Amino acid sequence: MSNSKRMCRYCKEYKCVEFMITVNLGYFCDFDHAAKHGMKKAREKSNSASGKAVKELNKSTLRWQHKATQPVFNKLRRLQELNWFYEKGLEPKCISCQKPIGGDVWCNGHLKTVGSNSRLRYDPKNSYLQHNRSCNMAKSGDIEGYKRGLKIRFGDVEGSKIIEYCESESSPIKWAWQDLEIMRAAFNEEIRQLEKLHQQRVGG
Repeated sequence: MSNSKRMCRYCKEYKCVEFMITVNLGYFCDFDHAAKHGMKKAREKSNSASGKAVKELNKSTLRWQHKATQPVFNKLRRLQELNWFYEKGLEPKCISCQKPIGGDVWCNGHLKTVGSNSRLRYDPKNSYLQHNRSCNMAKSGDIEGYKRGLKIRFGDVEGSKIIEYCESESSPIKWAWQDLEIMRAAFNEEIRQLEKLHQQRVGG
């Protein structure tokens, strides 16, 4: 009699193959273990399929798409702003307080918040480099300072035009989740290009 042993796929114990049964799923102590293992695998497959279906369903909702797209846009705008200052040979400054980064971190500050004007949430004219803690969070965006900063940065005429644009563009917008996916892909591509440009500058 052979002494070779195999592990039961269900209970993980090793037994002589002569005392085991074999089915398509492998070796088992008995038919009860084979049946329980089969049911377990069926449940796992069902749960996996359900999870994938839920993920796909979530992706087709605007809430999921906005949650995925907003941080990508924010990152893009920070990089665009830093590049804007670099190309002009200027030190990056906060749009609200006109100070360099100091001990803070940069964020993408919106003049008109996402909650107050969804149409402008991905509009570059409505978002500029801002101190995250001292201006964006502690002062709720410091909107008055923000408006002054636009005029300082772009001049009275152009700064006023940007402010007027942001305050007048208030018509509702009906987002389509497919459009947000396309936008996000375009944002990510530009991010890659800006990061590549930054690496070239650092390497040079």
